[in-house]
Amino acid sequence: MDNHIDSFIFHLKVQRGLSHNTILAYSRALSRFNAWLIKENKANFESITIPLVESYLALLKSKGISARSSAQAVVVLRQFFKWSVDQGIISENPIEDLDIPKFSNALPVVLSETDVKDVLNTPLDNSPVGLRDRAILELLYGSGLRISEALGLDIADVNLVAQFVIAKGKGNKQRIVPISPPCRDAIEQYLTDGRPLLIAKRRPPSTKGRRDPMFVTARGTVLTRQGFFKNLKKYGLEAGVVKALSPHKFRHSFATHLVEGGADLRSVQEMLGHASIATTEIYTHVSRGHLKKVYKKAHPRA
Repeated sequence: MDNHIDSFIFHLKVQRGLSHNTILAYSRALSRFNAWLIKENKANFESITIPLVESYLALLKSKGISARSSAQAVVVLRQFFKWSVDQGIISENPIEDLDIPKFSNALPVVLSETDVKDVLNTPLDNSPVGLRDRAILELLYGSGLRISEALGLDIADVNLVAQFVIAKGKGNKQRIVPISPPCRDAIEQYLTDGRPLLIAKRRPPSTKGRRDPMFVTARGTVLTRQGFFKNLKKYGLEAGVVKALSPHKFRHSFATHLVEGGADLRSVQEMLGHASIATTEIYTHVSRGHLKKVYKKAHPRA
């Protein structure tokens, strides 16, 4: 089954054009399942049945794997077996009728406007790294980009005059996202005073496989999510923010604060790059919590 899994991953990458992170998630899920099949001496298509997969899901649950992760595993397996049918490897999908485990969507954790402001003001030094990180933070909160989208920007993707960036989202889908004046200023200062000093340390040839990456490390290489996350945790501690910080919390905060400020859901969906507005609607639930606080504070009978 190993060769078929490799072919499926290649199909996702080349023919479907899924993002690097999505492909990694699919690969991990299938490798984990296949390793379990080998251990159970059932690493062949003929052995795959719904009861067998249910046993695997029960094992995941016993190991503390969340219902959401189990549901994602089922989706991955369904896609793999459907592809196997399309390729003529098997005649029918053995888990087509398997129910996807149900899970509740937890409301996203949102930072207060004060917390966001404190973190944005933390990289105060004008070092190249400080200028870089301030520009990234402004993009995460000011435009709601995913961290992978922000770090995936090339110089040509940023238009400071018209104040927008071209973000490459899931499935390599592109969208135009406006940037705020503070974000524009932060990016302009980074491009003028920070990035030239960083790329001066880059070893020739230039970064392989990329045109001209916007955000680079102190060695001039492409900045990774892990590298930025390490700095973000430091900024959170320096700013005195109690909540654990992650890049995605700035995206959640961007969307929630927009909704609380009266932005229509369709516009928020467009800026976030959500394929379905149902995904964006979760921010209305967060916003309702804000409305309840306003009601309790302002209404005499609350």
